Amino acid sequence: MSKAFTKEDAGGDEGLLPARPRPASGEKRYITPEGYRALQEELLATQGPDTGAAGLTPLELGTRRKERERRARELAAVLEEVRVVEPDGAQEGRVFFGAWVELEDEDGSRVRYRIVGPDEADVKAGRLSVESPLARALLGKEVGESVLVERPRGAVEYTVTRVDYVT
Repeated sequence: MSKAFTKEDAGGDEGLLPARPRPASGEKRYITPEGYRALQEELLATQGPDTGAAGLTPLELGTRRKERERRARELAAVLEEVRVVEPDGAQEGRVFFGAWVELEDEDGSRVRYRIVGPDEADVKAGRLSVESPLARALLGKEVGESVLVERPRGAVEYTVTRVDYVT
């Protein structure tokens, strides 16, 4: 198989967030304070020493440097566009942006997500994009309320069992 179709270890890029399409003009993009800090830290890391460059060929080093520069420009643009949303105590008990939500499905399985901006979403880490169908269905709900969400495997009903804004 050609190396073009394999993933090589780029070293040190595990924490990088995937690229996100540019928003439409005037589109509001929100981010939690923690997500904003994570993007700032990632930007600083892309501008600092490249600890994963040892042993690379000059061509690989050049490619890696260009990718780091591209990512730094992308991160700087995102940081300028987003609006940080602080938790609001008045929202306690209801699902809004930044909330941690515990859900129970029909089988009694529980899962916990935080509703975050698309620039910080990572379902495996429990951060669910506010733009996702599940998050949109949950917005404004309280403990005890249920939502029905269509998934590729079929519809599933979730009941909100807990809502909090503690990070």
